[in-house]
Amino acid sequence: MMRKLKKYTWLLLALLCSGCIKELNFELGQQEDLLVVFGTLSDQPGRHLFRVTRTNPFERQVDSAPISGATLFIQDSKANKYPFVALEAGTYMLKDTLFRAVAGEQYHLDVTLPDGEQYRSDVETMPAPVRVDSVYPGIVVKGFDQSLQIFADVKIPADPNGVYLRWEVSRVWRRTSIDFATLFQDYFRFKPPVVCYMTLDPEPNAVRLFGSKRQDAFSLRQQEVARIEADEKFFERNAFEVTQYRISSKTHEYWKNINLVGNPQGTIFDVPPATIRGNIYKVDNPKERILGYFELASVDSAYTYTDRGIFRYTINNPCMVDYTKPAWEATYGYNPECAFCVNIKGHSTKVPKFW
Repeated sequence: MMRKLKKYTWLLLALLCSGCIKELNFELGQQEDLLVVFGTLSDQPGRHLFRVTRTNPFERQVDSAPISGATLFIQDSKANKYPFVALEAGTYMLKDTLFRAVAGEQYHLDVTLPDGEQYRSDVETMPAPVRVDSVYPGIVVKGFDQSLQIFADVKIPADPNGVYLRWEVSRVWRRTSIDFATLFQDYFRFKPPVVCYMTLDPEPNAVRLFGSKRQDAFSLRQQEVARIEADEKFFERNAFEVTQYRISSKTHEYWKNINLVGNPQGTIFDVPPATIRGNIYKVDNPKERILGYFELASVDSAYTYTDRGIFRYTINNPCMVDYTKPAWEATYGYNPECAFCVNIKGHSTKVPKFW
């Protein structure tokens, strides 16, 4: 959930801040408080999370203010309604965790704020699924710099409307605590070393996209879905979960514009700033500016793994003893995060299911 919220925070900043983006719908104008609604409805069961917040004035340079007490539901073309429940301030989850959106079915989102204001998304159609054939790592070296690439191979089906994809990659790295029992040959005083797993988004400010208007089937090969500079976290095994979203052409265009805001090239060819409008509007005033997006996506996942042997240059051991640092005396000359990995922020001692 935290990973989704971090991605949402970056999305919000991209929507507001301005990097370099063409005028999409209207001038940015004065930065009054704006409603932001964002979430993805997929064809997979689980936790479908949506955020409802309101921006603070632009000058304050702070994150959005969550809205509690909102009422959300999804409605399909047969008028079936699927309600949400509140998890925490500003975060809502589809009540039926077994719900799976059906390919070809149409859905829209309804949001009612505590003050009675009503907002609705455009009607969106659920895309048919596209499966990931495989994901695998590669190495790119420039001089003495090296990076890990994650590639995906996908069989693109024939479709008269074309095929549009988005990817997210989650990185899990491992840290094994120092084995003091073996180091000091004292198996009564010291417990077995704890192993920790940390999850992070390797590219929090990037949106990886693919779009093709080709109507015939073809194979997409070596599509880069992530690139990570080599670091000490690669000293032990890493695992990567690649999540692929098949989206509509309109959704693809939305994410493409978000990407331009989050990753401007810094050249004279960059386009001027503007607010990016999604597919959410106020029911009694459709011209009111609403930020965010109601995304429909068919989802597939795949996994790949690396160890330090894949790199051309040595990945240094981050946990070497250093007796020159007085602060490390309590951990026998080791960095406290190496001595006991539970000191690492965001750690988990539970082995990931895909490890």
